[in-house]
Amino acid sequence: MRPGFKVGLTVDMPAKVERHMKPHLQGLVRHPLYATWAMVYHMETASRMLLAPYLEPHEEAVGGGILVKHLRPARVGAPLHVVARLVRARGSRVYTRVEIHSRGRKLGEGSIVQVVMTRSRFAKLLREAR
Repeated sequence: MRPGFKVGLTVDMPAKVERHMKPHLQGLVRHPLYATWAMVYHMETASRMLLAPYLEPHEEAVGGGILVKHLRPARVGAPLHVVARLVRARGSRVYTRVEIHSRGRKLGEGSIVQVVMTRSRFAKLLREAR
């Protein structure tokens, strides 16, 4: 990891609920609201944005875990404010807390774990995934 990667770092990522972010669930649910899978996507993206500038050229990271609470709905078109904060880095594991707000209301919160590894280890995992 590059210098400066320390607890308290934050990333503030603006986003918007797009039409394709509605739940579909194999046709079982189709309403014009922000889907939990899209919330997870935004949380993972913000967490990776926090980590990416500190990875060395020989390093890569993968998702290792996520815990999300979807607290409130948001309609298609709603502006989103996604904030990821580094809460711990231990060994190869990086832990972030993420919150998503819209119009002053908290829509969701969660924890993301990313695992940092060498690019050669990552390449091996890709080969094994075939």
